[in-house]
Amino acid sequence: MKTTLNYKALAGLLGILVLLVGVRPAAAVPEMMADYGDQMAWRGADINAMGGTGVAVYRGALNNVFNPAMLTAGPQKGRLDLSLSFDQEHEDRFQPLFDSFDSYVTDAAIASNREHYWQSGFGLVGSPLGQRTPVRVGLSLVDRYPYNYTFREELRNPNSFPPGSGEPARDQIIEMREHEVRGTLRTLSLGVGADLDDELAIGMAVHYGFGKREDSRLSRDYFTDDGDASYTTTTEYDMDGVNFSLGVHGKISPRVEVGLAWESQMYTTGDYTRSTFTAADMSSVEEAWDGALRYPNIYRGGLTLRPRTDPRTIFTAEIEYLAFSELADSENPGYDNPQNLQDVTDVRIGVEHLFYNGTPLRFGFRRFDSYRDPEAGCSVFTAGTDFGVGPGRVAVSVELGKITSIRDHQFDYPTNYLGDNYVVDPQARVEDTRFRVGVGYTQYF
Repeated sequence: MKTTLNYKALAGLLGILVLLVGVRPAAAVPEMMADYGDQMAWRGADINAMGGTGVAVYRGALNNVFNPAMLTAGPQKGRLDLSLSFDQEHEDRFQPLFDSFDSYVTDAAIASNREHYWQSGFGLVGSPLGQRTPVRVGLSLVDRYPYNYTFREELRNPNSFPPGSGEPARDQIIEMREHEVRGTLRTLSLGVGADLDDELAIGMAVHYGFGKREDSRLSRDYFTDDGDASYTTTTEYDMDGVNFSLGVHGKISPRVEVGLAWESQMYTTGDYTRSTFTAADMSSVEEAWDGALRYPNIYRGGLTLRPRTDPRTIFTAEIEYLAFSELADSENPGYDNPQNLQDVTDVRIGVEHLFYNGTPLRFGFRRFDSYRDPEAGCSVFTAGTDFGVGPGRVAVSVELGKITSIRDHQFDYPTNYLGDNYVVDPQARVEDTRFRVGVGYTQYF
């Protein structure tokens, strides 16, 4: 009877995996992360509630991403993880407003966007050689680099002419513009961890990355006398690639553990396609060419402290270094960092306190730099808990992140339309606020 149930469970898990592979997830990202992917991608409710930590803490098969040596750090049982998150991304753009004496008054909002997205994750870890062996194998599927971003704005006439006066009316829509990025580079990972002795473990994981990035720009022009015309252009990059991770986990004492990991560069190759339509001459152009994108090396280190408290409390802190100056993009040729991308340091801190009734309370904090702008760091505050449901546990998490940056405009603004009604600063102050709610299910078997 037990064997039959195990076969049924395995069939169900394989069905879930096939379903998740077919899902087209979407995670909201700020505009500065839309080129090469999200820096705070979803992993799991218990993980994200503790600041996204996992280098020196057991996370089931999701340790493939953080540190595959940690695969052996959990109970000698199989573990299933399923998760889902709901992202809400707020972007507000501001320009300085001056009075008729050229004195600064305030910052005026020129565009405001609210978008919502979903994201999922999957992990399965077990001991195919038997639970008494020191070897554990993990299989995971995560959204590694989501690109999804949406910007919409209406360009309206600011003049003072009333309707019917022979001039374009005030608030008439001149243009409607959109910039939309869609797609995710997902990774299907297979990891193996092995205990060398009671204090030391090593691990390795192979990651297969696959996905598509689609970048669309659209402008609908309702006032053609200004020399503009409606157009649409869409560029797609269908890619895949392989890389691997190496990790080590050590126990300094029964209360202190450390983890170190290195992830190699993921070199993706694929096909670019671009379609352009211009309304002025009703022309359409199709293009195709080969492309490549090489992601940076990633170095991770973590420390976990388990003090003598009753009930149990866990403190973990880690640092992740991503050498984005190594990134190579065939669309920006050169290996000497032609885009002046910044190396990124990501600091993560997590705390889990267990109450007497067995319910955990989790808190976390993250602070990471932007690979696009050295002055635009992001602070993320997280919290969560979990509770028993049937044979497993359901975890919930909330996250709040904030980034303020100075960015170029998505589209050009008229500089001499209807006199000097438009006076545009070359850049805008951009405030990105990100709120995410996650739920996950974990079951040991």
